[in-house]
Amino acid sequence: MKSYKQSLLLFSICLFSLQVAAQDFLPPLIPWSGKSKSLIAEPTDPWITPGEKSGLTESPSYEETMAWLEKLNESSPYISINSIGTSEQGRTIQMVMVSKDQDFTAEELSTSKKPLILFQAGIHAGEIDGKDAGMMLLRDINVGEKLELLDYANLLFIPILNVDGHERKSAYGRVNQRGPKIMGWRSNAVNLNLNRDYTKLETAGIQAIAKVIKDYDPDLYIDIHVTDGADYQYDVTYGFVETGGYSPEISSWLATNFKPEVDQALKDQGHIPGPLLFAANGEDFTEGNIAFSFSPRFSHTYGDIRHLPSILIENHSLKPFEQRVLGTYVFLEQAIKSVGNHFEELQAAISSDQDQPKESIVVKFGFRDTPADSVEFLAVKSEKVTSELTGNEYVAWLGEPDTQLVPSILMDKPVSSVPVPKAYWVPVEWNAVIQKMKEHGIEMEVLTEPKELNLEFSTVNEFKMVSQPYEGLMRFQSFDLDKNYRKVTLQPGSVRVKTDQALGELAVILMEPESVDSFFQWGYFNTILSQTEYMETYVMEPMIQSMLDKDPALKTRFEEELAKDEAFAKSPRRIYRWFYEQTPYLDQNWKVIPVGREW
Repeated sequence: MKSYKQSLLLFSICLFSLQVAAQDFLPPLIPWSGKSKSLIAEPTDPWITPGEKSGLTESPSYEETMAWLEKLNESSPYISINSIGTSEQGRTIQMVMVSKDQDFTAEELSTSKKPLILFQAGIHAGEIDGKDAGMMLLRDINVGEKLELLDYANLLFIPILNVDGHERKSAYGRVNQRGPKIMGWRSNAVNLNLNRDYTKLETAGIQAIAKVIKDYDPDLYIDIHVTDGADYQYDVTYGFVETGGYSPEISSWLATNFKPEVDQALKDQGHIPGPLLFAANGEDFTEGNIAFSFSPRFSHTYGDIRHLPSILIENHSLKPFEQRVLGTYVFLEQAIKSVGNHFEELQAAISSDQDQPKESIVVKFGFRDTPADSVEFLAVKSEKVTSELTGNEYVAWLGEPDTQLVPSILMDKPVSSVPVPKAYWVPVEWNAVIQKMKEHGIEMEVLTEPKELNLEFSTVNEFKMVSQPYEGLMRFQSFDLDKNYRKVTLQPGSVRVKTDQALGELAVILMEPESVDSFFQWGYFNTILSQTEYMETYVMEPMIQSMLDKDPALKTRFEEELAKDEAFAKSPRRIYRWFYEQTPYLDQNWKVIPVGREW
């Protein structure tokens, strides 16, 4: 029998073998040697970053990162580091502010004549490219030869947003990603995905980001990720809401002024920029690429509905960590220049989108009836292989460049819209929802004394819940609604949310139950579905007989119900239920969503 030490040694050897072999499982690598390699500091440079010391094969820990940034902070008058929140495990979420004018307060940066760029890394902590690229860029700005970048813009840099996930680090985080050697975890310490949290604000990280956006009012927001999925030649893929969104002028500015310059800068440095890529068949791109319509629970679409120019970077996971970090550096450097050079046009676009009329708002988009034109796609050759294990076919990537024409499948067709009321009213007892709206920065009036109002409310009829939680909450699979006016008396602390405000569209998305990111669909009003008062049968029987004797119209309706629904006629429970619903004893608040519309 093996000893405990022998077993432990054997287990360690197996783990080590798996770690070494994991990279061997990945598709063949296309060699790369871009000009951006010159951005890497020399080994003797006193300001070499921890990642560069490893040859950009490793990324520093939370403590190592913050220690290096604090050292940079002490050496430069243009940097200040500020805590923006505390994680679920008690770690500080830090933000680096960079300003040549030494503007470091929210008031100074939000009112500066220079644009303000916010870029964050590690919202999914295993996808950490932005942290190392940001450290290199800040080094070159503050102690290198790129101080002139601060003539273009002021910067906010969050090196690690999901700090707890970052410290849940191991060599076994993302088997489909080429480095770094040790990676953090996708979700936070309570297993919530921060990039599904922008509307519901359940996580410390996104609560911190919402406050930064509200207080600092940035002009461009960049969220840096790494992909999953298929192989292709592009190394830096990124996107924004181009069509089917809430900020058309901003989308036009990003497409016309920003994207061509950033793409050219990446190409000049040996990178291959591309759009966000999602294979229509889930495997390869032979059936096309889907341009998804994301809801505002995601970073870049949350920015879109706030009229904040927002970009989602998805570096390609199958490219080496070094290549991805350098591509991110080039992207960020050019982003600073492009925003600075076209700031006046950007401000005009933001203003135009904020002032657009709000008569109705699309709450759901779907696919176009036919695909858009085919586009040239820089693919990697693949073949279908029959698995000896399962007998099914799977895609094997061959590591050889290929150019294909593939359909572009757009998901920007309006499917469902809602009219926009003058205002919404939320009773004080739903304070959790009120507080979330405040965190978003939505303007509201607060009642100081009771007020009687006649408002329109939605009532839930038939509904079905999902079978398991999503992001810790029970959402709806399906439901149908009725809308009716009701007189209510709201107590002090209740709020009126007008829709004629800068964040009016966001208010509609959160308030209207048809919206997939409404507080209703996220489950914050689920308690309205519980019935807490009932009527006993021995009371129902004589009451029903009295009701039928006194109300011939009721008797006629009942007989019609019996005739048209055989199952109803055979169900005493449903018959009693039907009569109970005709009485004033039924809970008048049951299934009524507590958001009143003022028209």
